[in-house]
Amino acid sequence: MVLVSNKELMDKAYEEGYAVGAFNINNMEIVQAIVSAAQEESSPVILAATSGAINYAGMDYLVSMVRTAAQSVDIPMSLHLDHGPDFEW
Repeated sequence: MVLVSNKELMDKAYEEGYAVGAFNINNMEIVQAIVSAAQEESSPVILAATSGAINYAGMDYLVSMVRTAAQSVDIPMSLHLDHGPDFEW
């Protein structure tokens, strides 16, 4: 599946009465674990990157890992900037 927007995830969750988990990511292993669990539960998921994670891993790597993960499963998934300092992140 491809990445979807947070709005799309949350609108559907609101309409159908369920929550969507959001989990901070820092590296490939964390992305794999979160996505594997979400797939196992057939649950949409929001992967969130903090400015610390971006400084640690780099925006390009995080985005690439999340895109690759999204393509490997059949659940809706989004990428969220969690408490970033500005829109430039």
